[in-house]
Amino acid sequence: MGRRLPLLAILLTVALVAARALRAVPLYDPLGAPLPPGVHLGFPVIHLLFAPLFDLWDAASMLSLRRLEWLVAGLLLLFLVMRGVLAMLRRRVDPDAGPPIGLIRELSALLFALLGFLAFVAGGLLWHRPMVALRGVPAGLMAVDLHSHSNASHDVQGTLMTGFDAEASRRWHRRAGYDAFFLTDHNTVAGLPAGSGNGLPFVCPGIEVSAWRAHIVLLGTRDSVDRSRYGGSLDGVLRLLRESESRYGAISIASLPEYDRNHFDHLDQLIAAGVDGFEIVNPSPKAAMFSKAHRDSVIALGKAHDLLLVGVSDSHGWGATNLSWNLVRVPGWKDARDPCQPLLKQLTTGGSATVQIAERHHLEDDSKWPLLLTPEGIVWETWRALTPLQTLSWLFWIWLIGIMAVRPR
Repeated sequence: MGRRLPLLAILLTVALVAARALRAVPLYDPLGAPLPPGVHLGFPVIHLLFAPLFDLWDAASMLSLRRLEWLVAGLLLLFLVMRGVLAMLRRRVDPDAGPPIGLIRELSALLFALLGFLAFVAGGLLWHRPMVALRGVPAGLMAVDLHSHSNASHDVQGTLMTGFDAEASRRWHRRAGYDAFFLTDHNTVAGLPAGSGNGLPFVCPGIEVSAWRAHIVLLGTRDSVDRSRYGGSLDGVLRLLRESESRYGAISIASLPEYDRNHFDHLDQLIAAGVDGFEIVNPSPKAAMFSKAHRDSVIALGKAHDLLLVGVSDSHGWGATNLSWNLVRVPGWKDARDPCQPLLKQLTTGGSATVQIAERHHLEDDSKWPLLLTPEGIVWETWRALTPLQTLSWLFWIWLIGIMAVRPR
């Protein structure tokens, strides 16, 4: 009997080559400016060795809530189609083998697939694995995160990330390639360390205030905030923005998804009240539903009023994927005793040209990929942005598994 060719491996290889022919840049600025020469993504060795697993962990972590929901539905559909195809092939090979679909066999396959999916999800959420990091940042620029959390935040306490303190957050940001990050816990400064630290990345102070149907990130303050002053109505949000500098000496950033969901029709009022900027990239599942049309509108407003437009991690300790970095020009920051101070000064005085965002290519919420084909869209968009070493790793695993699958038993 001749050796069978791994047909699935052949098809996947053809699809991968097609995706590479339509390749996308792995890293880009959503504001349209070219990134500084040399800035690139750095991949840990273990990531390159097991690229299919690590790439899919990253791709799933960058999905919107809607895409995550349809990922489950799409995987179920894919499972049913594959089991149906296998049943037909089984019947063709041996017409006398009994019914093509056996209840016990199919339930066992479903259970095995479900356990595999749950293991994939658990690994992606709980393992603080080596991360894809930003590399090649030129001298004089800082890679900065303007919104992150520790276990002082109420939505981290009592979860499996309860040990994610300021030092754990520092380690997370170090693996992602940051030079500094603002620790902005929900309505508290209790998690802030005493100083910025003696090594990279530096911890800068801040707080995320829950106002009326809005979250406002205040950068640069160590003061507690009485959130009751800013609740009840839109006037409370506007009061917080007006007082952010005079009362707290802070820079105010409107956070996603709240301003998009609740105050998109009030953006002019937020700007008039003194908001200093807007998040336009936030990887949390709800925030990632920020549409391209709304983002373009906010970008136009921000540029017109010379406001900060930023990307954030909004990290709560889950997983090990970062979607975007802010590049801020802070001359001489490496020689500063407290680099947070010149960084804040630059953010305060620089305007919309102060920050350049480096965002990873990913499957966006309003991509042209149909929602039910989200699993296929994830793989396709991942393939489009692969580096040569990642591509080789994918091909190795595709063919290894393909050959093993067709070996005579």
